[in-house]
Amino acid sequence: MILIGATGRNSGKTTLALQIINAFQNKVPIIAFKLITVRDHEDICPRGGHGCGICKGLKGCFDITEENGTGNKDTMVMKKAGARQVYLIRALKEHVGEALEEALKAVPEEALILCESNSARLSVEPACFIMIQSSTASSIKPTAQAVMTYADVILPQDEASFAEFVQEQLPKTIGIDL
Repeated sequence: MILIGATGRNSGKTTLALQIINAFQNKVPIIAFKLITVRDHEDICPRGGHGCGICKGLKGCFDITEENGTGNKDTMVMKKAGARQVYLIRALKEHVGEALEEALKAVPEEALILCESNSARLSVEPACFIMIQSSTASSIKPTAQAVMTYADVILPQDEASFAEFVQEQLPKTIGIDL
């Protein structure tokens, strides 16, 4: 598993994931997860305001939805880029590990898993945990602060840095030649 986290919102997690998909899709099947940690079942958005509605409607402790649609959501973009399967995972904070365990049952053994999440690092030990240092956020998200010390690499929010990492460092880290 390659786990991608970030210190702020809109920091390039999906941009980096797309570069990884592009680089490795002809070498190994890629399965992508986007994990959303839900604070509670209430309608209160953890980001403030009315929010996007993604946290709303969680019926149990977690749910896993395979992406089959088209559009511009991150999950759809990863699917279009070449990930074989993409799953949106929504889980209450205390059930993230359980949700990931269930999602992993759908992944072929030889697949490379990409997962966008800070919180997942508290439940799994990936082959590589990448933290993107946001250039736009004024403060570090609490979820990033909680796992920052586990990061194998901290990248600036910069597509050129992403590309260099994907081409030079990542193949050695995960043992797949480009």
